[in-house]
Amino acid sequence: MKLRRQHLSALALVLITGVLSLGAAEAASVRGERITLIVPNSAGGLMARYAQMIAPYIAKHSGADQVRVRIMTGGGNIRGTNYLWFSDPDGSTIGFTSIPSLILAQLSGSEAVQFDTTKLVYLGRAATEPRVLTVGVHSGIETADDLLRLNRPFVYPSQGTDEDFYSMVVLAAALGMELKLIMGYDGNADTSMAVIRGDGDGQITAWRASLGVIEAGDERPVLTLGTERYAPYPDIPTVTEAALPESKDAVQAIANMLDMHRGFFGPPGLDPQATQELRTAISAAFEDPDLIAESQRQRLPLIPSDGATEQGKIQQINDASAVIVPILKAALERIR
Repeated sequence: MKLRRQHLSALALVLITGVLSLGAAEAASVRGERITLIVPNSAGGLMARYAQMIAPYIAKHSGADQVRVRIMTGGGNIRGTNYLWFSDPDGSTIGFTSIPSLILAQLSGSEAVQFDTTKLVYLGRAATEPRVLTVGVHSGIETADDLLRLNRPFVYPSQGTDEDFYSMVVLAAALGMELKLIMGYDGNADTSMAVIRGDGDGQITAWRASLGVIEAGDERPVLTLGTERYAPYPDIPTVTEAALPESKDAVQAIANMLDMHRGFFGPPGLDPQATQELRTAISAAFEDPDLIAESQRQRLPLIPSDGATEQGKIQQINDASAVIVPILKAALERIR
């Protein structure tokens, strides 16, 4: 009887292992499956519009039955990302949001964060929003070199602790600038008016958001916060060109972070086959003539990057975090 029980136990173990292995094999592929795309942003915002536009093309090129967009707003992109963090890593749940906001929430020590951005699996970037440091005509600053020779604090009007705030904090440290933070402004238009009036020296915004005031002569661009110069203004240097040698890694990390802007990602431990299928499908979607035409019609430009490239940026950001985190924490202490 004892021997028989041992044989039965062994047989049961084999059957259970076989069933689990079969389930894992089936879950590894997203073909024919329904994928939920978590967007932890507002329903009517640009992030949701991008997701709705791209989702059918991910389904088309992955062979998935459907890619359903699920809006999960809350906590500055944190609630939905926390949900994804605990999802099954079989490719059935992926996310799409502003990657910089997730990184900064984690680096700044937000108690709401349950995820680790270094362990998420990055699947590709849909678009980025090149950013620029502009200064007012009353600031006395004309070039990036003037920032290095500024013998007084740089006055920065801010709407809050968003990615532009944190970027300015790291940038000031990298350039050896003293920074005077003025909080409480209501959005980009408000900070822009402060700079134009001379109440502040400059601001960080998207290039597109600043083109009007630049072309009007009210503000001038001095630094591109990206890894490459902005094509319409090729004479404006990047932050990596202007930074002090000892700060190159921190500035490169900020540039990489901002470049990751509108990105797709999966939970930790995402199955390798599902990862490859999704990365391939997302890259193929961005080359689809129908999606390109639709993006032009909706005025939602595509500036894609593949998942492996985006994963590499996260590693560089993580490597530089030992330098960045103390800078961010010191800035937060100053405004409390």
